[in-house]
Amino acid sequence: MASKRPCPSPDDDVLRKMTGQDEGGQIYECSKYIWTDKRAHCYSEPDRKFAAKRLALLYIAKQNCASLQTYLQSSGKKWSDVCKDEGCYAVKPNKPFDFPAFLELSDEELFEYGREVGNVLNVQKAPEGVIYRFATVEIKTTSASDLYRFLNE
Repeated sequence: MASKRPCPSPDDDVLRKMTGQDEGGQIYECSKYIWTDKRAHCYSEPDRKFAAKRLALLYIAKQNCASLQTYLQSSGKKWSDVCKDEGCYAVKPNKPFDFPAFLELSDEELFEYGREVGNVLNVQKAPEGVIYRFATVEIKTTSASDLYRFLNE
């Protein structure tokens, strides 16, 4: 069995670009919509949770791209056959996920890319696949001061 090379720890600049300027107070829950047999069987299931929106956007962009590449491999098609630069179903940037380059994209560009790449599976009527999405969940926490007041009532 081949072993994986250890991944180096990211430097502070890379971590800053990955997390972005998150306000806090939310988590971002990812889910995956899975289908088989030309959507005769489909379901959603929870996936990862992230503390920053940008982390979720990067994850979804990579996962939806991987899902599309799985479809391309099984169908014998190439990226250029199904992803266009212009038009209703354009993918921008029109290329497979490239981590260093995609760190430079804005949150909006990452969101659109993840959505557009996932949508290619719908447009192509893939007989099976996975599309990743996320939802923002507000975190309602009780502060120590609020708890103190409650405990002293």
